Amino acid sequence: MARASQLRFAIVASLFNREYVDGLVAATQAALPGHELTIVRVPGAYEVPLQVQRLARTKRYAAVIALGIVWQGKTAHAQEIVRAVTDGLMRIMLETDVPVIHQVLSIKTEAEARARCFGTRLNRGREAGEAALALARLEKP
Repeated sequence: MARASQLRFAIVASLFNREYVDGLVAATQAALPGHELTIVRVPGAYEVPLQVQRLARTKRYAAVIALGIVWQGKTAHAQEIVRAVTDGLMRIMLETDVPVIHQVLSIKTEAEARARCFGTRLNRGREAGEAALALARLEKP
């Protein structure tokens, strides 16, 4: 039986750039000890919003966390992908009233990727877990 303080979270993570995204997933998991986590993998960052929407619509999760990496300069349409993902995730959150944590990162360098995915100071996975927990604990008006 689940403890009263245990919450249910979903993580939607891109398979593309898996080495780095796995770092985000691990840090997110570490930030949510004792809570129930469902992890769903999708091919790339562009596919993240669809799966986030599917999970948010179930109303089973206290928050849905979106994780991915988009390398700037490695594809001509990187900015378009990031903009589409950002717009989609915001729309899903507002339409479903389920917190959606956006950590589909726009990365320029290897050092930046390592700092945000594996670092201690700027770890975006840890921040995603902390934000999801904070939003889940807020009472709805």
